[in-house]
Amino acid sequence: MALFEKVLEAKVMSTSLRIRANVSKSVLLQAYKIATAFETRYSAYRADSFLNTINQNSGEVPTPCNTDDLDLFHTAIEASIATNGLFDITIGSLSHGAYHYGFSDEALASSQMIQKQKKLVKYQDITIKDNTILLEKKGMRLDLGGIGKGYVSKQIALFLANSGASKLLVDVGGEIVTRGKSYTIAVKNPFSEGNISYIKTSKADMSISTSGDYLRYIDDKNHHILNCKEGTSPHYYSSMSILQNGWNIDLLDAYATACFNLTLDEIHNMKENLGISLLIIHKDATISLLNHDILDLHSITF
Repeated sequence: MALFEKVLEAKVMSTSLRIRANVSKSVLLQAYKIATAFETRYSAYRADSFLNTINQNSGEVPTPCNTDDLDLFHTAIEASIATNGLFDITIGSLSHGAYHYGFSDEALASSQMIQKQKKLVKYQDITIKDNTILLEKKGMRLDLGGIGKGYVSKQIALFLANSGASKLLVDVGGEIVTRGKSYTIAVKNPFSEGNISYIKTSKADMSISTSGDYLRYIDDKNHHILNCKEGTSPHYYSSMSILQNGWNIDLLDAYATACFNLTLDEIHNMKENLGISLLIIHKDATISLLNHDILDLHSITF
């Protein structure tokens, strides 16, 4: 019997979760549990999480990992290599160790603190061996904020597809995958209420990752997307959406963080290597659309 699309909306991982798929309600609830299980295991804001066990063991002892842990960490390292370290999963020593983003005491970090903590940001100092992970230097911290939502979005989409969904949309805090239907995706206006653009997918598999300087910030000059080499926030853009056919939304999530730290000329050089398309909203509200001709996409309108 054919199933009509059903919708599930929830709050998880400090963001919004929206799922549309032609599956049963019980399958939707199982998909939701994928997100809640991820949050429980990998949240930096839960003292008892597996992620914080790794961070507490930094510089001391390796932490045993299961197969899912290893897949996640290898994906993050793959993204770090592809972006020449502009995305780095060890950014936690800055984002949480210096600025305390997401905690009740988040605040601007002193230049001395930034200089100290940025020395601990180095994905090459992660050792994965014999099903364990070790952060080689004491004080290093993993932070999945630049890849976690994309990773969960992909895992949910794969689960739904394996459960029989032929039409689906998964949106985890702006990390979106679609299949089997033309969906209209709104891109928020970073300067005012409402939307600035609309992306209409084709029926082909699609991934769309959006990051913005308006989502989490301490003041108008210090937002949560940090340059891990400088330890400060870049100010080239207000919003960036990265698009690609297929379901590599986990990598696109990380690529969006990396590209936010690049000039437009540098993005032109990187986009070919990564095989991505971009919709960029600049600080002056002008818009750049790059490499969109490689997409199987219905339309982009403004």
